[in-house]
Amino acid sequence: MVQLIAAAAIGGVAYVAFNSFKKHWNEIQERERVEAGSSKEVGELKRDPKTGRYKATISSNSDTQD
Repeated sequence: MVQLIAAAAIGGVAYVAFNSFKKHWNEIQERERVEAGSSKEVGELKRDPKTGRYKATISSNSDTQD
């Protein structure tokens, strides 16, 4: 009987901890979405003709380009 109570207690603690983790994780993701949405930088991919790989470049909203 003691093992059953202990297992139920551990299960309850795990359930509460997991829900708390999800709540905080969602808050962090929402904060990152808001910060990313307010960013003025626009990223783009440029292909390197020598290697054939794409490289990420960040360009601001100015008229200067490579």
